[in-house]
Amino acid sequence: MVAAVLCTTRLSGDPSDNYRTTSDRGLFRDRGNRPHFYGGGTMRLWLTALVVGIIVAGTSVGAAFAQEANAHWYNKDAQTGKFSVILNVPDGNDAILAVAKEKGISTTVMAIGTDLTFQRKVLSCDAPLQCFPPSVLIGIDKDMNGRYEADDFAWQWSLASGSPDPALLHGDTFIQCENTASLAGTDASWMFVDVHSTYACFSPNLAGTGYDILFPYFPGNFAVYQTTGAPFSGITPLSSVLALKVLAGGSPSWMNFSSLVDKVTMGGSTRVDEPNNSRSHFEHVTSK
Repeated sequence: MVAAVLCTTRLSGDPSDNYRTTSDRGLFRDRGNRPHFYGGGTMRLWLTALVVGIIVAGTSVGAAFAQEANAHWYNKDAQTGKFSVILNVPDGNDAILAVAKEKGISTTVMAIGTDLTFQRKVLSCDAPLQCFPPSVLIGIDKDMNGRYEADDFAWQWSLASGSPDPALLHGDTFIQCENTASLAGTDASWMFVDVHSTYACFSPNLAGTGYDILFPYFPGNFAVYQTTGAPFSGITPLSSVLALKVLAGGSPSWMNFSSLVDKVTMGGSTRVDEPNNSRSHFEHVTSK
């Protein structure tokens, strides 16, 4: 998914860090038993390819909390290997952070099977009401042109503004899955997240003018996409999956939030794990 680039800036830190591109896009806000939207200003999306930065051994977790909203590789704690991803969201009203992978993703909704998981370790949050764990977004190539081109965040912002723009989906769509309740507090150790069985999922409707309110919303409903599909979303069990994102932020459900994410799996393969083999990038959307 490529946006119209307005400017490119170099991130500070290791010279091997890649460039960060900035473009106008929208921010979506979703929480509760159905997606809910909150107001905001002009949005900007920062995409960073592969490695944004690494917090070195001398930096404390507390220092990470104090930073502005950011996402990057983190080498002080990992569930497997040497690195995890850290998502820092001081104010969910202002930013959404995601680790995303599109390169190398080629499967179908049915072929995912029951393997849609990640490891999490929530380090900081305003529990109990504003401590939702990270959500997952799956990009669907609905028009079957071999590319996932949906400007998913911008579409959700257009919906929030009251003027939904189906053109922002560019013929594609997505499945977004979320935990249905806030956590009681932070995680003392790494927690295995079974998205397939425990998260509730939803999608845009067929016309791209809102969400598909006819699709049943309950924990574990991803299996419905795999059996009968979502006819009013244009998603079938054989729909092509070309993108995967793990995200946090975008509403007051994430306040003073910081979480590690590791070993993201889908369809029997590990999709995000280490910087050198994940081919992933980071997305940073702010309201400023």
